[in-house]
Parts: sequence; structure tokens; C-alpha cells
Amino acid sequence: MRSFRLLFLLVALALSASAASPHREVLTFSYNGNVGFGNSVFVVGNHPDLGAWDPSQAVKLRPAAENVWTGQIAIQSGTQLQYKFIRRSTFPGEWCIDGNAVELTGLLTRKVPAQPPAPFSGKAVYYFSSWSAPNLFYRSGGDWVTAPMQRAGPGRAAGESLWQLRGIGEAGEPLEFVFNNGAGSWDNPLGGGNYLTTLDVLHVQDGNVYSYQPEPQISAPQIVSQFINSTAPNIDGRNIRIYLPRGYVQNSAKRYPVLYLHDGQNVFDPGGSNGSWSADATATREMARGRMREAILVAIDNTPARIAEYQPPTDKFSGTPGRADAYASFVINNVRPYVDTHFRTLNDPENTLTLGSSMGGLVSLYLGREFTTFGKIGVISPAFWTSTNYVAHVNSTPKRQIRVYLDYGTAEDDSPDDWDRALSMYDTHLAQGYAANGDVTFVSGCGHGHDEAAWKERLPGILHYLLPEGEEPALLTMREHPPTVVETAVNRPANRASFIYTGQFGLLYTLERSADFVSWSTISTTPRETLPWSRRTIEDADVPPGSKMFWRVRAIAP
Repeated sequence: MRSFRLLFLLVALALSASAASPHREVLTFSYNGNVGFGNSVFVVGNHPDLGAWDPSQAVKLRPAAENVWTGQIAIQSGTQLQYKFIRRSTFPGEWCIDGNAVELTGLLTRKVPAQPPAPFSGKAVYYFSSWSAPNLFYRSGGDWVTAPMQRAGPGRAAGESLWQLRGIGEAGEPLEFVFNNGAGSWDNPLGGGNYLTTLDVLHVQDGNVYSYQPEPQISAPQIVSQFINSTAPNIDGRNIRIYLPRGYVQNSAKRYPVLYLHDGQNVFDPGGSNGSWSADATATREMARGRMREAILVAIDNTPARIAEYQPPTDKFSGTPGRADAYASFVINNVRPYVDTHFRTLNDPENTLTLGSSMGGLVSLYLGREFTTFGKIGVISPAFWTSTNYVAHVNSTPKRQIRVYLDYGTAEDDSPDDWDRALSMYDTHLAQGYAANGDVTFVSGCGHGHDEAAWKERLPGILHYLLPEGEEPALLTMREHPPTVVETAVNRPANRASFIYTGQFGLLYTLERSADFVSWSTISTTPRETLPWSRRTIEDADVPPGSKMFWRVRAIAP
């Protein structure tokens, strides 16, 4: 009989029963009943994904047929859900009023399917400071707590130390915090406010949160400009402005997602004649707080032909046919290749985004729906009234594999029909199978007009939705919590060995084998992990018989 001896395996540890996974499960909600003209059915519940009982944050369902309302909603896995169906007026002047709600049902309950919990408990914060006894002032879904930090080692220079605090808060949940020295001094993130992140292991240095160990000194964000010639018909070349995030100079091995923004003159400070979105300052602050991935932002200037360039070719405005197809060619075949060849980018659809407002919101929808280049789009205060043919086209097409942010201000200068058109586009996406909170969201700009000041105010939430901090491998978490084999199975007659290990989002895992604990061979490699945490099986299907063997499971950042 052929046989082999299993002599080494990574130490098996029991999984801790800590926080629920932050993964969202898609559930379908439906309600039958007449709610009257100008009203819609919403779902409100005990979880933030259903507004945490705030009617103004409830999730709208779509009308599927006469007196039938339905929609898919993504809700955190493992939630013991309590919810109600409510009726709300969708008139923009009433949308943001808390009292705009009438209960349609009593209390309902539902258990959201669970995913594997974290293979560790709580969070770990590392912090460089010259203070002699820093404290962390934090909360994670409860009251504020002050906790003293412990010295973990030397700092970057004389007089500074590395401090740590471990096992606080809940894994996967938001952690809001600041530092103090117990004597009236506070350390807040660059740009002000509080640190706020879902990262489970984080390093704080010079007012910035990192998911990796940064260099002792990092470069500040910078903006460079470049004129891009056009090969697209009837599209002029123009200037683009490229925002490079903190540490771009030092992180020479890192590649970044890219967000392409339209009306580039108004995107970065000081802006143009209409003001500024302050996207550079906002991105810098959101990265510092720990709420946004490090990313490259590309602001593409408009031209006097802006309306035609941003309008789909199915429509005309003032008699001028739309040229968004040609503008798309310019962005995809001229702007993007320059950015990809001159900067370290991630250029797959998942990491290529586009965002714009008004006509820029319209062309962002067009780019996302009609081309496979962009996997995430921001459609802000869209000028759908200019392109009714294209809106009808979107209504008649199937779901695309994109994440869609939609919004509109409740006090925009245009007619109420434009608010209704934006809401109808949200309904269209629900009808096509998009899930609210998941791959589509609609946000109201309460009291917001149609201007750069309003878009600037909504931009932090937009960046968090499109580029959340948790959507890239967390290298510090991998270092702090390496994969652990929790179960092994050996089939000696078949010369097979399988191992169940703990996995984390975004990482690849390899099973390696050695006969001497010195020279290792890769036996198997998994696909990139898609869940926040997982239990996966990896197998050696061809173990040499009659020999001693060592195995190890390794995590690799792609």
C-alpha cells in the first residue's frame, strides 16, 4: 500500500466568535398595496443599511405593477433584522423630512444569512507619537471610551515612540477615534474631523491612516497637468489634471485605481468660474481619515463644445447632435493610455471609475453603460432632460456589471420633473436587478442646489461608496493575522491532503510543499478572495508516497 507521513502543518487554532462579517447579502423585499399618488413604499429597519429607523434614510422600493412595490437591498450578513414598510412622499421638498412617513405594516423580522466571522477579535491601532503617554479616544457603535496606549517600540527619530492598542472595537465595523495626551492636546486627521475607518489593523502616522506600514516620511499629494491630443473625430485635445495621492513617490511598487472626472476646470482647487468641487482636498482628507482607498484622480477639462460632447448620440440639444461616442473615444483611447503609461495604475474595470455632474453625470452614465472600460460610475445631478432618447434606451437594456452612484439635490433650480427623472433612473436599476446599498445607491442632497458647492458637500460620501477603504488587500491585517489552518484531512490511499484555512479579502493563497523544510514548491494557488473573511479548502492532490512532507499556506497580495 502506498502511504506518506504528514509531519508538519501550520498550527491549528479555533476561530473566534467575534463580529459578524461586513459582507452584504442581497434580499428581496415586496409590498402590495395602494399608497396614493406621489408616494412610494420604503423599507426602514434596525440596521444602518435600512436607515437605523430614520425614515429619511429608509430604502425606496420601485413600482413593479399596479399597487406592487419591490426591490433588492444589500444588508449586512448575519443581521437579526427588524423592519417595517412605510409610505413616504417623494416630492423633493418633503424627502428629507423625518416626519414624512406612514407605517404600512407592523414590526417584521428576518434573519440575514451569515458569512464566516472574523478569525480574530477586535482591532489593532499603531501610532507614532512623541507624547509620553498617548490615549486613544474611540467608539465603535457605542459610547466614547478613553484607553491608554502601550509602547511597542522606538519611533522614527529620537523622542518618538511607536504605540499600540489591540483588541478594541469590533472587527469589520467602523471605528471613530482621535488621540490625546491627557493634558488637553489632541491629534486629529489631516484636514480635521475624526479618524473613521473600518480597517481592522491600521497604522497612524502624521495625521494619516494606513492599511500598510508606510515609509518614515511620505510625499504629499500632488497635481500634475498635461495637454492630451485627440484622435477622436470632432473632439479637441485639452488639458488634464492628475492628482497623485500621498506616498506615491515612496510606494514605487504600488498601483492605484483611477477615477476620471469631467468638467475638469472645476474639480480641483481653486476651481473655475463656477467654483470648485475641492476633490483634491476632499480625497486627501478622506484618505487621511481612513475612509477611502489611495487613488489617482484625473480631471478632464471641458471645452466650448461641452454640451454636445457630453450628450449621447441618440439625442440633440438645440439642434446639435450628441458626440458622447467620440468623447468616449478620446477618454478611452487618448486620456487613459497616457495615464496608464505614465503612472502606476490598476486599469481593470473594477479599478477604473468615472464621475461627473449635470451633463457630466449624463456622460458618466453613458460611459459606464455603453463601454466595458469603467466598472464604477458616479451620476451626480444628471441632466436627463436633455437626452430623453438615451434615457429610454437605458430603460430597455439589461443590467451591466457596474456599481452606480446616483443623486439629486432637493433644491435644484430645474423643474421637479428632473428630480423625478433621477428617481426613475434609480427605479430602472432596481428593475434590472441592481441591489440598493450594493451595486446601486440613490442619495438626496437635502437643500442642495445645482452647483459646485452642493457637489463638493456630497463628494465625501461618493468617494466612500465608489472607493471604500476595505476594497483592497489590508497588508497590516495580513501581517497581524496570517492564514491559519483550522482543519486538515489526509487520504493516504489516494495520496491526497487537504487543508481548511482562514482567508481575508483580496488575497491569494498558495499551498506549498517541502521535503526538507528548506526548498518549497507551490502546489496550488487560489483565486483572489472575495469575502471579507472566509474558510476555504486548498488541496495537495498528488503527494509523493512513502515520504515525509511539510506543508504551509501563504497569503499573497496580488
